[in-house]
Amino acid sequence: MHTRSPATATATLACALLLAACAGGGESTSISGASVPVTVSDPTASATESSATEATPTTTASAQDLGVATTAADPICGNATVEGDEQCDDGNDVDTDECTSTCELAACGDGFVQPPEVCDDGNSDDADACSSTCQPAACGDGMIQPPEACDDGNQADDDTCTSKCALAACGDGFIQPGEACDDGNKVDADDCTNACALASCGDGAPQPGEQCDDGNKVDTDACLSTCLAAACGDGAAQAGVEECDDGNQSNSDECTVACKLPTCSDGLKSGKESDVDCGGGTCNDCNKGKACAADTDCVTGACVNGACNLPTACKQLKSGLPMTASGVYTLDTDGDGPKQPFDVYCDMTTDGGGWTLAGRSRNTPSNPGCAGTDNFNGFGWRTAAGSVNDDNQAYALDVAGKGVAFTQILFGNHAGTKAFAGSIYRHTVQANFIDVHINSHYSIGEPATVQGACGGGTTNMFNWIGFTGNTSSFHFRDVDGPDFGLFTTGWRSCYDTCVGGNINGLPGMIFVR
Repeated sequence: MHTRSPATATATLACALLLAACAGGGESTSISGASVPVTVSDPTASATESSATEATPTTTASAQDLGVATTAADPICGNATVEGDEQCDDGNDVDTDECTSTCELAACGDGFVQPPEVCDDGNSDDADACSSTCQPAACGDGMIQPPEACDDGNQADDDTCTSKCALAACGDGFIQPGEACDDGNKVDADDCTNACALASCGDGAPQPGEQCDDGNKVDTDACLSTCLAAACGDGAAQAGVEECDDGNQSNSDECTVACKLPTCSDGLKSGKESDVDCGGGTCNDCNKGKACAADTDCVTGACVNGACNLPTACKQLKSGLPMTASGVYTLDTDGDGPKQPFDVYCDMTTDGGGWTLAGRSRNTPSNPGCAGTDNFNGFGWRTAAGSVNDDNQAYALDVAGKGVAFTQILFGNHAGTKAFAGSIYRHTVQANFIDVHINSHYSIGEPATVQGACGGGTTNMFNWIGFTGNTSSFHFRDVDGPDFGLFTTGWRSCYDTCVGGNINGLPGMIFVR
């Protein structure tokens, strides 16, 4: 330590001299050559001697003369002279200049603020208000001081610590790792959400271009997964609102344009209906004139050219109304064409049903024999005779004139009604049979036996038909002309056995289908 007071040094020296005098018994004491006035008295001397002694002149001796050892004086800090181990001595007590009051050179960390220091808290702690470099704590100095949350010593805002010494966070306006965007606001309706993700459908926040965004992929709620508001016709049935939604504008399927299931009272042609609230097998049959797709759509049992109309044949009626019983029904072979509707008898049971009565002999045959006619003109494929409701007289429909189309012929005998009795046979013919074989035979082969004991190559007389221009008979057999077949009086085949179908001389009838 540097001694700051000269009085202290003098006192020390006096003590040393006193000690030396006591030890030396009045001998000279050397103190490193220092000259110090010393008065030596004999303690045994009398008062007179003492007085004499006091009158004796004082003898001055140096410390060296007294034999007292001496050392160099300690440096004195503040005397403007650099002494001993002093680093400096500017002769003042100012600590804020280049030399402190302890004669040490000014330094960062000495607790005094000297140029160019801005602060000096006398420690090396960088986490307080003054750094170890004697600079005030500041954001960006690389050291975390209050109130900083971080300090990475740079001005980059795209890392984990911003230039404001705040930890990176979504919403701070800077795009940092893990963020796709950061617009510094709390608005979810712009291009960057509050989660710092780019706006997209399904993020739960409606943005421009989106009608809604409920943050899920469910299409049965009020907002579709495409961020469009649920609406009828979008293809997704909204729960509790729509019964169905097939995404089209057609009523002719299983979901109407109103997103409701079709019913037979919705006032629409919907579902499988062929017309408004009718047809299709799901609703009541349609009345005449209504649109139809099949005979079963119609009350009349006949769908003609896409509209419910009178049937064109008994077969169509059977197809449209399968449970229809045999009886008299009205046909219209050309629908809304020029031909007029007419009544016919339909056999709905024999051989599958759907047969139209073409001709029928009277109930009391005349046993026509083997050849010749009964001289009754007006009976055959091209003539009309009698009434369909009068079984006592011969009847012919005029199949050609009425335009009844057919490809099968059913024939046999009856017992006074329009029901078959005994043998029944069936031929399959070409569609234009009546027009092609007006004056010729049609070798068709043996007929199929529907009912009866004959067949198997035995009914040879019925292997031919034709001559549809005859006006007195429905011609059968291999002989030209009008002599064989069904007449108003019954069958004439000349053979009473199976060769003649076992129906020769019996009342007979012919149906077509």
